[in-house]
Amino acid sequence: MLQILVPTDFSNNSYNALYYAARLFNNEQCTFHMVNVCSGENDPDMEKAKLESAQGLDALAHRLIRDVGENKKHTLKKVSLCSNMTKGVAGYAKEHDVDLTVIGNKGKEELKNILFGNNAMQLVREITNCPVLIVPLEIDFKKVKKIAFTSNYRNPIAEDNIRAIKFFSGLMDSTIVPMSMDENKDDVSTEKNKAAFLKAIAGNSSKEVELPIFEDKVKTILEFVDLWSIDMLCMVYYPHHFFLEFIGKGIIKELNTKLKVPFLILPNTPN
Repeated sequence: MLQILVPTDFSNNSYNALYYAARLFNNEQCTFHMVNVCSGENDPDMEKAKLESAQGLDALAHRLIRDVGENKKHTLKKVSLCSNMTKGVAGYAKEHDVDLTVIGNKGKEELKNILFGNNAMQLVREITNCPVLIVPLEIDFKKVKKIAFTSNYRNPIAEDNIRAIKFFSGLMDSTIVPMSMDENKDDVSTEKNKAAFLKAIAGNSSKEVELPIFEDKVKTILEFVDLWSIDMLCMVYYPHHFFLEFIGKGIIKELNTKLKVPFLILPNTPN
């Protein structure tokens, strides 16, 4: 049974993430861990916060069942945590061997916050044991027909991440569309890493798409996502190299605030 963690603050964007996950995994046996961080560890009103959190989680579960119907394959687990938000959620994900964390992205009116919102980006950094799926607030659920995976292949793609990509592809019989910006086309190790990845996903993928190298990488990726009717974008989170380069230049911030499809971020796990 899949263990799916959905942190919630009872906002519309966090509910949208839960709703999307319930629809995406409609045919899978899942436990949805709906986790609300209701207070800090030293909050004098902790008991009151726990009570309000429990009431909010009950209402959230009823809302989900009302909107998607009761699914006998799905179990809803309601959890109130008294802890630091990021550390608490990341610790819960590790302790319960969670397979996926799903978080909601902020709406357009809330884009003043940095990146996905400070808490969400911190979660991406802290949760290292499972993929994180970022769901934009404005989107409606639709079948995922194409999943784009982008990398510069400076590092080999870990076997766990290949399995994750293929699993997501298999959920709705989606095609994996590998795309790359060939900045290191003559590098032997880069080409070896790419070839190994393309071979591993060959049964689930389309032909590789090589994007032109422009200074504005965000615009290039967004245009590709739009032109090819991509339903989900996927990357591996590297503390260094490709992803850090994106963060350093503010590209992830810009990409995510403009991206209109779910963003699947895989952890950097060794083979």
